[in-house]
Amino acid sequence: MTGRFKTEYELSKNRGAKYWLRWLAVLPGALLAGILSIFLLHWVLYLTLTKFIDPYPPFPERLLTPFVIPAVFIWTGSRIAPHHKFRTSVVLFGLWLFLLGSLVFFGLTGANLMGYQLYFQDSGILSIMGFAGALTGLLLSRRRSLVGRVRIK
Repeated sequence: MTGRFKTEYELSKNRGAKYWLRWLAVLPGALLAGILSIFLLHWVLYLTLTKFIDPYPPFPERLLTPFVIPAVFIWTGSRIAPHHKFRTSVVLFGLWLFLLGSLVFFGLTGANLMGYQLYFQDSGILSIMGFAGALTGLLLSRRRSLVGRVRIK
């Protein structure tokens, strides 16, 4: 039984509806996972910190939330994508950096958003944590995509 190998273009032409629906679900699914990660982070911190500290401190949650949301957003988006998982995570990383850069720019220029002036809280550490979370999500998805790859020389 001999046959020729199909190119990537020929394989992508006859994909089923599930394939295309998964591509449509990448951005909404990643956003939903990022939002749901806030609740999971809150409950994990609340259940662990209330055993040691009587009034629940809000600072660890405020510090870790900008780290967890982009990491989960990028990693989950790359897991939902049916194909080109690392490229998808690079696109989501770029989207997150565009959003972060826009907010930093508006914060530095003192812009108003819905009647409220934007400014940096906690000396900009939240923006740094957002970048670190996005980078962590990108590296996690890269590590995951390299695990199953076989190199033939």
